[in-house]
Amino acid sequence: MHRIGKQLRLIRNTVLGELYKNYKQMIRTKEYKRTLKSYRLISDKIEKEKDSKIIKQLKKTKKELNENFEKLRNLHRVTFDFARKYGENIRETTFTLPDAVTVLSVCEMAWHSMENILFGDSKKPNFYKQTDLITFQGKQADRCIILKHNEKEESFHISFNNMKFPLIVKKDDLFIQETLSHIVYYIKNGEEMDKQNVERNQTGLPLLSTYRIRNNRIVRKKIRGKIRYFVQIVLEGFPVVKRRKEGSFRHHYGMGRVAGDIGTQSLAVVTKDQVILKNLAERSENTFSYERKIYLLQRYLDRSRRTMNPHYFDEKGRIKKGKKEWKISKRYLKTQEKLRELHRKAAESRKYAHNEEVNRLRSMGDELIIEQMNIKSLQKKAKEVTVNEKTGKFNRRKRFGKSIGKRSPGYFIQQAKYRFEITGGTVKEVNTWTFKASQYDHVLNNTSKKQLSKRWHLLPNGIRIQRDLYSAFLIYCTENELQKPNKQNCDTFFNHFLMMHNQCIEEIKQNRKLVMNSGIKFNKEKTAEKAV
Repeated sequence: MHRIGKQLRLIRNTVLGELYKNYKQMIRTKEYKRTLKSYRLISDKIEKEKDSKIIKQLKKTKKELNENFEKLRNLHRVTFDFARKYGENIRETTFTLPDAVTVLSVCEMAWHSMENILFGDSKKPNFYKQTDLITFQGKQADRCIILKHNEKEESFHISFNNMKFPLIVKKDDLFIQETLSHIVYYIKNGEEMDKQNVERNQTGLPLLSTYRIRNNRIVRKKIRGKIRYFVQIVLEGFPVVKRRKEGSFRHHYGMGRVAGDIGTQSLAVVTKDQVILKNLAERSENTFSYERKIYLLQRYLDRSRRTMNPHYFDEKGRIKKGKKEWKISKRYLKTQEKLRELHRKAAESRKYAHNEEVNRLRSMGDELIIEQMNIKSLQKKAKEVTVNEKTGKFNRRKRFGKSIGKRSPGYFIQQAKYRFEITGGTVKEVNTWTFKASQYDHVLNNTSKKQLSKRWHLLPNGIRIQRDLYSAFLIYCTENELQKPNKQNCDTFFNHFLMMHNQCIEEIKQNRKLVMNSGIKFNKEKTAEKAV
């Protein structure tokens, strides 16, 4: 398995390197530069133009330019067809891999990386390192990686590259057991189920989940210093509903509107009967301990690197330019393994915390309303360079990169959209250009800009409300068109919201919960007593 993974990694990197080399040659040509310039000018004109006839002509020209781009890609061999043939040629001439399906899958992986450069925001390709574990993927259920069922022993095993691996399932995992039973049922009664779906499709009824295997993957992960193998089975239909050990459903689905204000580190939720303010990706007390341990190990590695290689740093501590051969100690390598394991644990903790929170939101209602967020733009550094008036030094241009890395708000939004959709709910997004929840005042019925450091909103009658909770309240009271808050709804619901808001703030203070960027402060004397 290790040899196969090494060969697939080399094929993927080689194919991606050849695609990227061809791409760089293509973007140097005058024809590509002219086409790109014309494409950008027409795109700007389409956005500004209001006449429908002119827009139609511009779109026709834009379509022709897209065809020119495609011709250039074919001419310079920046296509998936080239990647597939190039990878197959490497397999036949260099390596001894018997199965062409796995080679096709890694060629697809290389092409997806190239697509991010062609059509996305990526600037450079990401090559796999020697320590990276590549995924084995089959394109068909009956080729390369095959899941087989033994009726006599009632067991499953995986067949891959003339090797057999038993499928080990936890005894109490009802989700996996029920899914495997559906797979076996389709294997035996597949033709009847397909006929039923054809009839339901003709009559306009929703299709039944067949649980037919589309393809299988073998995912390798390094856990506690050992490489472990997991099988991912891609099935047709919706996943099985999770149950508890006694057989009851683990989650129930609520009805009604749920409004959420998602920040870089915190989450504010308002419903008809609940108000919640909490940290994102906080599953237990271990969340913050992971972050602290990761920080300490990273600091140790930096000090060790500087001590072992002092000639690679200048007087100000900056790394010098040029090629380097870093000297690394054995303790440094052991610490790297510890850091890698901590990052894995922190990532799993974030994932489980987000999934649990999304299930909780789904139990509150079936309509989730949030603000449109561009997470990538929040990660980027500020463009303008400013000077601190007090110190006279340049202010840091860093923004929310670390916060987003620790809390993963983008993954939370993605999971919310996915889970609400498959359970019959909806996720709606308000436009932040027209709907300015953090700046609106429902009493004055106008907007006023606020600094990000002001975490409390002061109403004209002197009532102080936490800023994130107030934004969630305004989103909850929005009109059906999601363009602005409905003042009548705000006035009707405000007193009940204020009571729940005060209870939520008081609970946070009593339990001494640290909610990031909330502006909620505790009594210093009590904090000191608790520390002692």
